[in-house]
Amino acid sequence: MNDLRHKRKAMIRLKKASRVLDQKALIGELKAAIKQEEEYIEKCQEYGASVNFIDAVPISFDDNLDVSAKTVNKEIFLNGKLFDKGDWVDLMRYVLHEAIHVLQQANGMVDGKTDKEDYLDDDNEIEAFQAQLSYMSKHEDPKEIQEYLENLLDHHDIKGKEREEKKEKLTEEI
Repeated sequence: MNDLRHKRKAMIRLKKASRVLDQKALIGELKAAIKQEEEYIEKCQEYGASVNFIDAVPISFDDNLDVSAKTVNKEIFLNGKLFDKGDWVDLMRYVLHEAIHVLQQANGMVDGKTDKEDYLDDDNEIEAFQAQLSYMSKHEDPKEIQEYLENLLDHHDIKGKEREEKKEKLTEEI
């Protein structure tokens, strides 16, 4: 009986190790691919950074993340569900968005965490969302972009005239 438990535990450890290796490989692919994206290249130029700066940025998947992605102290965390889903465009748009936050942090433009109610008023968030939506406009169906935008505004409880103004502001780079 102990032998069977030992084998099960070993299999679980192997699956976890394999998942970590797969994640590292995917992160390497994302880092290589983002260097070819127009929005990323433009932001690097704007911030005076080499496109290769992303190679030094720690990126990892976190199964316990309560959001799709976030950046803390110039380190990018992606929700583990994004890895499981395996949608390249989703992964790339979040890496792009968060890479912009790393550039902002590296240039002293971030004062701390933005409150949820002020989130879409924050210039740094607007800049990252504009680049993200521009990227999405080249790789996704307009209906999907519209749905994403509606969900984002719903999540932040933005209604009425302010909602239309936010949509306009967030999509002005498209």
